[in-house]
Amino acid sequence: MGVLANDLNPDTWIGLTFPLGRSEGVGFFNQSKTLVEQSLSNLENLLKTIPGERVQQPLFGSKLHHILFEQIDGDIEEEVKSAIDDAVSIWLPYITIADVSVNQDMTNPNMISVRIKFSTTLDPENLDTLTLPFNTTPG
Repeated sequence: MGVLANDLNPDTWIGLTFPLGRSEGVGFFNQSKTLVEQSLSNLENLLKTIPGERVQQPLFGSKLHHILFEQIDGDIEEEVKSAIDDAVSIWLPYITIADVSVNQDMTNPNMISVRIKFSTTLDPENLDTLTLPFNTTPG
């Protein structure tokens, strides 16, 4: 059975969603039913993980945290896009990044959100969006 057939099968689960949480239904942890749902979870997990943070996989993660928690000067959007592209090309090659935008909250300059438009190689025409909020306040 292929991935697209699994997406259509209501009795098939693709994987675990992050952050891990207790399931109200089937299994112990919350699970995803579609490739897109699992891709959103995998992408968020990858981009929020700092390299060296994951046990037994010290290279897993992205430099996104380091970029956003440094003094912002210059073209941060290009640095963020590069960090995301680098991490995704290594760890999630089935995801294609279409667009990345970085927005700083005008009322709270310590709040930054990164918005990522992406597709999967199985359905390249269907774009989905992941928005990651970051509070860069020290401490």
